[in-house]
Amino acid sequence: MTEITVNGKCPNFIKKEEVRAIVLGAITVMAYHGYHLKRPQEGVTVGITKKSLGKNKLNPESYNAGVAWRGLGMFKIKGTIKNKPSFTTILIHETIHLCASWGDSDEFIVSTLTDRLKDSIVNIADELASNTYKRAAYLAHSRKGMAYYRTEKDDCYNDEQWQNKKTTSGNKIRKEVK
Repeated sequence: MTEITVNGKCPNFIKKEEVRAIVLGAITVMAYHGYHLKRPQEGVTVGITKKSLGKNKLNPESYNAGVAWRGLGMFKIKGTIKNKPSFTTILIHETIHLCASWGDSDEFIVSTLTDRLKDSIVNIADELASNTYKRAAYLAHSRKGMAYYRTEKDDCYNDEQWQNKKTTSGNKIRKEVK
């Protein structure tokens, strides 16, 4: 699994756990469809900066809000972005750049995919970001000396795993309720 490191100060409207969840959600959706990080064993670094990221090559009168380096598995994003929807969009956009390249001229493709995949990515990210510390506590209980740990002699299956009957709803097209 890809480690995601967030360097820099997040804007007040978003937490590092959410940034990590959005990036992992985008990586997951892209990988599910066959578009993978160039070097997944190296992890991903997200740098949040107040410094200029240079002029935009397609709109030279404006500046970049994010810049990705696919070969390095990292991107930078402006920490001065004013709202969460814009920040989320740029996180997804730059993560897609890390997962795929369609040549030197791929901004239309990446921005279109950002729009089309955003709902799926945000749904995954919401689930990852909610109950982060509750799941961390469950995992902590697996350490030696904690509640779930068993010696080889005492090891057994926990039948509680069969009580929750939750599963996926298939690959049907879901209709939105309005």
